[in-house]
Amino acid sequence: MPAEALMALAGAGATALIGAMATDAWQGARGGIVRLFGRDNQGRGAVVAAQLDEDAALVGRADPAEEDHVREDLVPVWRRRLVVLLEEQPEAEEDLRGLVERVRGGLPDERRTWVQHNTARDNGTLFAVQGGSLHYHRAPGDGPSAPPRPERGEPEEGTERA
Repeated sequence: MPAEALMALAGAGATALIGAMATDAWQGARGGIVRLFGRDNQGRGAVVAAQLDEDAALVGRADPAEEDHVREDLVPVWRRRLVVLLEEQPEAEEDLRGLVERVRGGLPDERRTWVQHNTARDNGTLFAVQGGSLHYHRAPGDGPSAPPRPERGEPEEGTERA
């Protein structure tokens, strides 16, 4: 599976899993993830079950004003764990896709989508992404504070034409 597709699936899985915590969809989501991780190693499934229970307790104990922040903190952790699972067990891809669809279908409406607000101010540049990675590269000298590059055929500043 290409890296982008792997990250997207793991992100969808993590988002659905964390969205299900403290909802009626939680037990199905939890059981599906434990089965995925425990396919080849039942001990690993038990460890994942304990991690899930601990994280669900964090969400359950969170003040309503902080609950979304707790969930946001947990998504990258579970995305990374799911990436590792898919790298180790590529055959788990279809099972994870099916689990994501079942969990999403059982989520309350307010947990089916995530909203992200981004603001750039004072000549700032904003790059945002949900459930994936963003790679941005700037060449030296590029950007708003860099002097303009000479047009083709013009000598660079400090040099003369021959």
